[in-house]
Amino acid sequence: MSATDRERRYRELLAFADHVRGGEIDPVWIGDSVGFTDDGVHHVVNRADGGRRTVRELGPGDVVTGKRVRRAYKIGRPDVFEAPSPCGRFFAGESGPDLSVRWAADDRSERLTTDGTPEHRWDVKGAAWDPDGLRLLARKVDTGGMDRLHVMHWLKPNSEVEVIPTGNVAGRLEDVSLHVVHRVSRRVVRIDSGPEIEQDLRPLGWSTDGRELYYLKTNRYRNPFTLMAADPETGVSRVVHEERSPTWVSFWEKGMSCHLLPSRSGFLWLAERDGWAHLYRHDLDGRQVARLTEGEWPVTGVAGIDEAGGWVYFTAHSDPKRPYDTHLCRVRLDGSGLRQLTEEPGTHRVRLSPAMDAFVDTHSSVDRPAASDLRRADGSLVCRLSEARVELPDGVTWRAPEAFTVLAADGETELHGQLYLPSDFDPARSYPIIDSIYAGPNSAYVPTHLLDANGIQSRALAELGFAVVMLDARGTPERSKAFHDVVYRNFGRHEIPDHAAAIEQLSADRPYLDASRVGVYGRSFGGFFTTRALLAAPEVFHVGVSINGNFELREGSPGPVECVMGPLEDNLDGYDFGSNLALADRLRGKLLLIHGTSDINVPFSAAMKAAEAFTRAGKPFDFLPVNEQPHHFTGLHKTYLSMALARYFCEHLGVDAL
Repeated sequence: MSATDRERRYRELLAFADHVRGGEIDPVWIGDSVGFTDDGVHHVVNRADGGRRTVRELGPGDVVTGKRVRRAYKIGRPDVFEAPSPCGRFFAGESGPDLSVRWAADDRSERLTTDGTPEHRWDVKGAAWDPDGLRLLARKVDTGGMDRLHVMHWLKPNSEVEVIPTGNVAGRLEDVSLHVVHRVSRRVVRIDSGPEIEQDLRPLGWSTDGRELYYLKTNRYRNPFTLMAADPETGVSRVVHEERSPTWVSFWEKGMSCHLLPSRSGFLWLAERDGWAHLYRHDLDGRQVARLTEGEWPVTGVAGIDEAGGWVYFTAHSDPKRPYDTHLCRVRLDGSGLRQLTEEPGTHRVRLSPAMDAFVDTHSSVDRPAASDLRRADGSLVCRLSEARVELPDGVTWRAPEAFTVLAADGETELHGQLYLPSDFDPARSYPIIDSIYAGPNSAYVPTHLLDANGIQSRALAELGFAVVMLDARGTPERSKAFHDVVYRNFGRHEIPDHAAAIEQLSADRPYLDASRVGVYGRSFGGFFTTRALLAAPEVFHVGVSINGNFELREGSPGPVECVMGPLEDNLDGYDFGSNLALADRLRGKLLLIHGTSDINVPFSAAMKAAEAFTRAGKPFDFLPVNEQPHHFTGLHKTYLSMALARYFCEHLGVDAL
């Protein structure tokens, strides 16, 4: 295959998602039917018998949703939407730094508060109306004591500086307070959540009679998580339940996974009390009523609670033979009747009907495009709603990756990953290896569905003539607590040895893998570990591309670091060990730093500090700043990044493809 042909295939595979039609839908529950749009056509399907008809437009759904208020502050967080009232006639939103209410009938909007400022703003994220729609539980966020991030916008006629509040390790964080705002009188009651500073408080909801409200609180170290109840008239709070861990409550955002029962007679808590993430039922005095799930597999989230029917629907990695596949399961509220409701390998994303009598199951795997099925609550199939069609150009082939299992550097722990090979793979040839790495403690990385963006990039790189490895090492989530706790106070210590061990084992078993030519690349935490690989294991990793990476734990975003590493003053040795800048003089391979100048998840200054460290150490490196790009590149800049990545590996790993 010529270099020109390989480049064409590379570009086409980068755009693989554009060649997939249908399969993934956004369902709307309408009475006894489900509506959705598939490839530009609107369909309505009866939930009972699967009868289908096409319509000119979809009617309003049974679930009232508000407009999007704003995008999330940081990439990767969910957008913020209006909070609908119980009757659906009005919505809580934001007007600048204040809360507002919008009337559905005429779209008229008026302010609920008037005291918000840029540094002490009201926040509608998670806001909850009482049952009568007269009082709103909402957050107020104080950023006044935080450090300031200065983002330079270079492409303006005159360069401009944007100033953004930001948190740093051991620095001040935003301080959240909760308030009840009366819609008519505008009276505001502050909830007394305790004396701790820099609390993270999140509204959960109200009792059915409106006499009590519920919220979750934690601190910057995410340990403990506490369910609180409060009197909305006085603001006085009580502790309902507290979840602690000897290490940290490692379920990340899911650590705050508490779900009130519709009757408000109790709640469900997702916790790792026995070393695996499972569901527990408590009453509103905090007493455990029942354990709902157990076993050597983790629950990943609650999909819905059918209290009248006595069921809880949840997602889980419930197939021990495929420990990262995600399925929908259900169990009774007394812990009996546990059953997995989906079967196909891969990732299942579900949307339950409001009546909890049916669900739409959208599922895909790395070797199978998405399909969406309508199923009854017991998992039985009603009908297929949509099935994806892959329409690749002539001569372009999608080759599924090979799943593999290796041992971690400890010689005992099983690690799971995927190996991507070219579509014209020849076992008699020799292929350089590229390790596509993330390794952060907040997310499993190895793809489980066809349109995973990182998997698409790996597939495209393989087509140039590389063998691309993706692996979840020790310290990553979604397995056991012990597997995750390896990273506790030890960030940067075990991840690269595990990846190096995987490459050694794979190349020993597969003579076509050339361990003398190994590249590594990643974004964010993957950027950190790309550099770490070249510095800590230069005998294994020879070429690296670090994208929007941080390099110094002391200066990182505190959320993903402090809950893993603990307070800086209590773990100085651990923070020092995790510094890449301190290892700059060890660089032997080829390194390209790529960073977006408008990144606020990992500021551009991180790359500048890495550049300075390598300069002072006298180590050559390459540097590509990308103007006005945030943590995830978009548009032509995204394509340019992918081409720069490929060119660097082709040039320095000896592949004549670009």
